[in-house]
Amino acid sequence: MTQARPKLRLPVLWVILALCLIPTTMALGNIRFFTKVMQNIQHYRLSGDMVRFNLEGQGTGNLTFYLTLPSRRNNIDEVLMGGYLSVGYAIDRTGLKVKTVYVTAATKDRDVITKVDAALLAQLIAKQIDPHKFLGLIERIE
Repeated sequence: MTQARPKLRLPVLWVILALCLIPTTMALGNIRFFTKVMQNIQHYRLSGDMVRFNLEGQGTGNLTFYLTLPSRRNNIDEVLMGGYLSVGYAIDRTGLKVKTVYVTAATKDRDVITKVDAALLAQLIAKQIDPHKFLGLIERIE
């Protein structure tokens, strides 16, 4: 007499497969986001050789993105605007739910650290707010 092998049901296999793929898709989504940010930085002709970025708060629902760009002393506003536009378009294209964005313009003498809420950044990307007004609404930390 032979024993019948238990058959795994198809829904069980789908659940196992889904549990294995969820962390992978989150990591690939972050890579796609970082790639879009770098492409946008190059599009705005900002120096991309000393760019640093970090995404914190994964799994909490409160994602915070940090971007540091090199700057000369006379183009800080240009670097800040290019950084925010780069991040904003990357958020728009990838659908990543970022709550707060920090952009730092690093000069030889000092770092200019700024912060903006993602909702205000979305208004800039949707062209509901003027770029000059946006620069005035940025919260400067240092």
